Parts: sequence; structure tokens; C-alpha cells
Amino acid sequence: MSQSRQSIARMLYWHAGFPLMLVVILVLAWLTLSKVNSYVDERDRISAQISQMAQGLESSQSERIHEVEFIHDERMEALNQRFLKDLCIAAAILLVALGVPLMATRHVSNILQDNLNLLNQRMASGGREGSALMPQAFDLEEFDPIVETMHQAVLMRSESEQRWKRAEKKLVAANNDLMKRAEELRNGRKVALSMMEDAEMAREQLEQVNERLSVVLEHAEQSAKDADIANKAKSDFLATMSHEIRTPLNGVIGFIEMLSDTKLDTEQKEYAQTVRSSGEALMALINDVLDFSKIESGHLFLEQREFNFLRMLQDLTSVFFGQAARKSLHLEIEIQDDVPHYVLGDETRIRQILTNLLANAIKFTAEGEVRLVVEKYSGPNAEGIAEIEFEIRDSGIGMNKEQLQSLFRPFSQGDSSTTRKFGGTGLGLAISKRLAEAMGGRIWAISKEDKGSSFFTRIQLKLAEKKDEPKSASVAVGQNGDSPNKDGEQLKPGEAHPLRIAVAEDNSANQRVLMIMLKRLGWQDVSFSLNGEELIEFLKTNPVDLIFMDLQMPVMDGIEATTLIRAGEAGPESSKAKIIALTANALQGDADHCLSVGMDAYMSKPIKLDVLRETVLDQIGVKA
Repeated sequence: MSQSRQSIARMLYWHAGFPLMLVVILVLAWLTLSKVNSYVDERDRISAQISQMAQGLESSQSERIHEVEFIHDERMEALNQRFLKDLCIAAAILLVALGVPLMATRHVSNILQDNLNLLNQRMASGGREGSALMPQAFDLEEFDPIVETMHQAVLMRSESEQRWKRAEKKLVAANNDLMKRAEELRNGRKVALSMMEDAEMAREQLEQVNERLSVVLEHAEQSAKDADIANKAKSDFLATMSHEIRTPLNGVIGFIEMLSDTKLDTEQKEYAQTVRSSGEALMALINDVLDFSKIESGHLFLEQREFNFLRMLQDLTSVFFGQAARKSLHLEIEIQDDVPHYVLGDETRIRQILTNLLANAIKFTAEGEVRLVVEKYSGPNAEGIAEIEFEIRDSGIGMNKEQLQSLFRPFSQGDSSTTRKFGGTGLGLAISKRLAEAMGGRIWAISKEDKGSSFFTRIQLKLAEKKDEPKSASVAVGQNGDSPNKDGEQLKPGEAHPLRIAVAEDNSANQRVLMIMLKRLGWQDVSFSLNGEELIEFLKTNPVDLIFMDLQMPVMDGIEATTLIRAGEAGPESSKAKIIALTANALQGDADHCLSVGMDAYMSKPIKLDVLRETVLDQIGVKA
């Protein structure tokens, strides 16, 4: 009996339990291998990024090198923790997957053996079922036809033989009934004991699994907390780096702009223009990195407002006509008649997508033409949403299939060798792809080597009705915000609209840039403070009309100073002064935070002269 039970259990193990466990092990091994490959790829990617950052630093910049090494260690630690968590989960799944088939196989073998034992007893009794009070003992319905067949065979015996042996059969049947009942009771006791043992083992295993699951959950919660801390550290790092880079860059670009307006010979103008172009390129690089970081962290917000779509396209392409002309390229824009004039969407982000694509087309085209084609692809639907498709076509160097496959990946370029002719971060197309997808569309490209390329972008925009243009202000203002005097001569904005201005800025170079710009615009009454506390003390006795407020300053920052000024700490007259945020920060939410504490406008460094003029005039209600 024991050998038969072992044989059945062994057969079930080989034909059911082990194959199932093997499949689970193979699937788990495949998933674990994919996790290991992902871990190795992520580790190599992090090492490559850190190496690239380290190569861009000079050996003398030891503090920056230590920062890069710290970032590398921090990212590797987070990656190792995620990898360890995945291995723990895989181990827990493996234990459950091995235990369940073994227990199920054992239970099935017990049931099958019990039914075979009962069938043997019935066969030994000649198919007689014994007492009418004996319950049906088969767990498997497949045994019932066998018993029925045996019963029919017995009935077919001759009636004479049954008469002679009826009394004997009754005695044997009664005895068999008693024996079977006793055997069933013994077997039931064994089954009950076995089930109790199995239940106890299952309970112990369940307790172990619960303990391990609790440990895994604790690790997962800790990993989530660590991820939040790492994400906050990343945001703080980006904000700090943005401020630290933009602050000196504001002085560089500002003084170069002032220098360009002075009397310079041809060679000096060329040098100044080169420095200015380099500064603007560096600023574009910083903006790309910040934009990509905002998209990766899920902090990208799209503004929804009505704007003139056709005017935006015309203004955008006019910016590139000069670049195309310098390379003797023919730049043409083709707008289909069904393209809507007014739409609801994020004008800045649409400009950013088209600017990236047009800049790339001109950069990689040596001769021929660049064409922008705009058409309505579909719609509008019941909600007034239409799909707009843009095609930027050029006759440039083109790309092969391998380059097309990696075209929209972050930090990827068609030619990534160290001697490539065309530079860049490789983020422009990746950012454009994410922005297009955020607007319900997509972006793709087709190209052939030496045959040019075509980039297609499709986005969803809601149509808007044309609104009446606002009437111009009653004050007569010139082209640059200047007003005519009584002799008809143009006055500077500061001469036409004098203001008392206070500036809170701790960087001396930025102070001087802003002072020169304001004086060039005609505002001479300007006072400077090194922090918010010094500004508030000055305002108590010297009320002003306009305040430029830097956000990051020692002693008291711009946010706290603005809150105190609006609360009347600097006097009732100064509490009503216009406050313009002047900061090197450029992360999402900075502008909203400044406006929420009582500031009236937001300017990001580096400051341009025309932007400064327009912002000040807008705050005093004069149309620039």
C-alpha cells in the first residue's frame, strides 16, 4: 500500500509537479536575467554620464569632481537598492511556486490512492456493495462506471448458484461491510491525521511567507522614501546649479550686450559677437537640461491660452531667415488654407518644438532649401479639437537607418564620435518628442543619406474664436516705449515715465548690469541693497514705485522680504510698490510661487534690455 502510494506520488511529481516547477523556475530565471541586464545597462549608463561630466571638468576643479563622484555613488546606491528589492521579490515568488505544486501533488496522490483502495475492496467482494446504509465512498466519479459494470456482471450469474449461496453471501457481505467500515474508519483516521499535518505545515509556511513579505514591504517603503529624498535632492541640485550658473552668466551676457552698443571697431565687434553667441549657446544648453529634467520627473505643465496661431508661425520663421541667408539657404513656409487662425494651447512649447526642428534643419543643411509645411490633419471633433501636422523638410546630409532608430533618445546624436562636425547635447529632439506626446500627438522622421530629411510632428489643438484686439493706451508711445516731448523728440522711457526704483541683489556684477540698463532706459533714481533686510530698512524712510527682488540672498531672501513688504513692514506706501522677481532660478513653479507671495512679475536671468523695458512699462500700464 505504501509502495503504491509512493508510486502514484512519484508519477504525479514527474508528470505534473516538476514540469510546473520547471516552467516557473525558467520564467523566473528569464525575468531575473532581464532585471540583471537592466541593472547592468543602468549602471553602465550612469557610469557613462558621470564619466562625461567628469571629462568636462578640469583637474583643478577638485570640488566639482568630488560632487560628480558623490552623484555617482548616490545613483549607484539607489540602483543597487532597487536591484536588491527585485531579487527579494523573485526569491519569495520562487518559494511559493515550489511549495504549492508539491503540496497539491501530494494531496491529489492521497485522494487517488484512497479511491483505488476502495475499488480493490469492491473488486475483492465481487462487486457487491454490502449494506444499503453504506455511503458512497468514491471521490472520483470515474470509478462509478467500473463498479456498475461489476454489479451487472454479478447479476448475470445463474439464479441457481445464487440460491445455493445466498445465505453464505449474506454472511460474507455482512462481514465485508463490517470490515470495509472498519477499514474506512482506519483510512479516514489516517487521512485526517495527514490533513492535520499538512495544515500545520501550511500554516508554518504561511507564517514564514508573511514574515518575509513584511520584510519586503518594509524594504519597499524605505526604497520609496529614499527615492523621494533622491528626487528632492535632484530638484534642489538643479535649482542650485541653475542659480549659480545663471548668476555669473547674467553679468557676462549683460555686459556683452552693453559693450555691443558702444563704439567698437570691426575686430572688437566680432569678438563681442562671438562671446555673446557663446553665452547664448550656454544658456540654451542649461535650458535644455532643465526642460529634460522637468519632463523626466513628471513636473511638466502645459499652459492653455488663446493665441494667433498663424502670427506665431510667421514670427517664428522670421527668426530663422537670417540664419538661412548666412548659409545661402532658401527658407520657405507653406501654410494650408484650412489651418485655424486662433487656437487654444501652449504657444511657448509649440515654439520650442518647431525651433528645435528648424534649427536642426538649417544646421545640417549646407546648400539647398528648408521648408516648413503646416496643414490640418483631421478634425475638429465634437469638442473642437483638431490635429495639426508640421513637416520640416531639408536637403541636408540625411541619416541612415541606424541613426534614425536612436534619433529621439536622450543625449543621442547621429554622429557621436569625438570628431563630429556638428555639436549639441542631443536633448532637443528628445524634448520635442516628449512635448508632442504631452499635446496628444507624436513626432517621427524619414531620411536618406545625402538626400535630406523630413521631420513630422502632429499635435492636438482646440480651435478658438477670434477676439477683438485690445485698444491701444491713450498715452502716445514710440516704437521703443519712448514718448515724444513737446519738441517732437523721442524721450527715453525713464524720462517719459520717471520712477523711484529699488533693487535687492547681492551680486555686484548683476547690480552693475542692471544699473547700466536702467540708466540707458532713462531711469536714474535707482537704489541698491544687498539683501531683503537691508531693503526693508531702506524702504521705511525711502518709499519707491518699483522694486527688483532677487530670490536667493543672504540674511533674508526675496520671498520673505516680499511677504513682509506686502504686510506693511516697510511702510504703507512701499507695500503698494510693484515688485518684479529677478532670479537665476528657472524651474517649473518658480514664477507661480513668486506671484503667490505678492510679486507682480517674474524675470529670469540673464536679463535682456528689451525684456527689461517691456516688463517695466507693462507694470506701470504703458503699452511698449
